[in-house]
Amino acid sequence: MDIPSFGNSMSKVVPGTFVPDIGTSNAPNTTPLPDGAAGDVTGAAPAQSFSDTLKGMLSEVNDKVNTSDQNTRDLASGKTTDMTKVVTSVEEANLAMQFTLSMRNKLLESYQEISRMSV
Repeated sequence: MDIPSFGNSMSKVVPGTFVPDIGTSNAPNTTPLPDGAAGDVTGAAPAQSFSDTLKGMLSEVNDKVNTSDQNTRDLASGKTTDMTKVVTSVEEANLAMQFTLSMRNKLLESYQEISRMSV
């Protein structure tokens, strides 16, 4: 497996994109879409607002925590003996919560940095 160096890969990046060209024959189309064209692309999903995306992500984390809690209760009450399922659900909930807190911290840091900017 030949892994190119970072500098070699960066030299292949086409301005205006974040995708390095692999070659001229099979290079992806790098023409940016015009403003408002994202909804016009056939098969493209409708654009979601940031608020809707955030609500969806938090809902998924909440579901994982609730599932983990229910699996733990089932194990404690003797309704299940599947320890692997319980440990997996607890770890998934833990990782989801850590990720959510990390995103929260990054968003707060970004907001604080923007608020410190002089206009």
